[in-house]
Amino acid sequence: MLLEWKADAPVAAPPPLETLFASLPAALLVVDRTGRIVTVNAAAEELFGRGRGRLVSSHLSDHLRADSPLFALLERFEEGLQSLSERGLELALRRGRTLAVDVHLAVLPEHPELRLLLLLPCSVAERIDRHLWHAGSGRSVASLAMTLAHEVKNPLSGIRGAAQLLEEVVPEGERALLDLIVSETERITRLVEEMEVFADERPLRRAPVNIHLVLEHVRRVAEAGFGRHVRFVEAYDPSLPPVPGDRERLVQLFLNLVKNACEATPEGGRVILRTRYHHGIRVTVAENRKRLELPICVEVEDEGPGVPEHLREHLFEPFVSGRPGGRGLGLALVATITARHGGIVALAESRRGACFRVRLPAVREEA
Repeated sequence: MLLEWKADAPVAAPPPLETLFASLPAALLVVDRTGRIVTVNAAAEELFGRGRGRLVSSHLSDHLRADSPLFALLERFEEGLQSLSERGLELALRRGRTLAVDVHLAVLPEHPELRLLLLLPCSVAERIDRHLWHAGSGRSVASLAMTLAHEVKNPLSGIRGAAQLLEEVVPEGERALLDLIVSETERITRLVEEMEVFADERPLRRAPVNIHLVLEHVRRVAEAGFGRHVRFVEAYDPSLPPVPGDRERLVQLFLNLVKNACEATPEGGRVILRTRYHHGIRVTVAENRKRLELPICVEVEDEGPGVPEHLREHLFEPFVSGRPGGRGLGLALVATITARHGGIVALAESRRGACFRVRLPAVREEA
């Protein structure tokens, strides 16, 4: 029983649960259904940078930005009222800081109208591990692509050529089998060519790139083809500095994300392109110990059904797809290009469908 909800408890001898609550190093908050804060512990005061007097009886929206994904998580919790956990959620504070936290939500058994909110800051090492795993997935595809190009692609060309020559001597009624051979070899060749992109190890042609011009180009391409059925919403931070990168590769990166978003969004739905600037994870480059920051944040959000829970941990691995007929190479390529630019890509919490967040360095950070 928490102290605020047990007014007659003796102050000089608090119950053991209250002592545990106050001394835990993890940030603990008790909130009601509306998000009003009932009580906090010392670790929560430190995390939010505000004392108990400023936190208790205030609302979470007084301390978090309106677009904080924690609100979407609370809505999901209210729908199911089951214990809910989310790893690597970004806590966007109104004071400008953004923290990566693991979130755990549960109902207080003694007070069903209250929710216990546990916030555990993610270590930088954990986030970088995920980033390196994504980059490693891309490298494994690159190795496979080089093998396929060498061992498979050339023999396929020979098979297709032989089948086309046989069409001249095979009776008309038996040509259907040859047509099947030709079409299947062409299909496999296209797949190998798609994978060859991963094996392209040419150095990036780095230059200051305006990320908004990249997104504008991607949007125009989408509206002319696969995105005709959706409405694009642009929520850009006009003060963003340029990104040190390869424009063509960045176009390829966001074209894959926007194509996935358009395919997931129903007729008349929206695809939101969002940019903002805030301090991200500081990464130490092993070669020269230089620390890089990733302040450029680009999000592509759709209004589709979202990503199934069983795919979330494997999205950026090759050949993993939630779409019927999908090859599962698009997101692996996104992870590879992002990694080569020194950035990080992840699935972010969304109130709508799926939201992919790409973090990139800024030119002035490189300088």
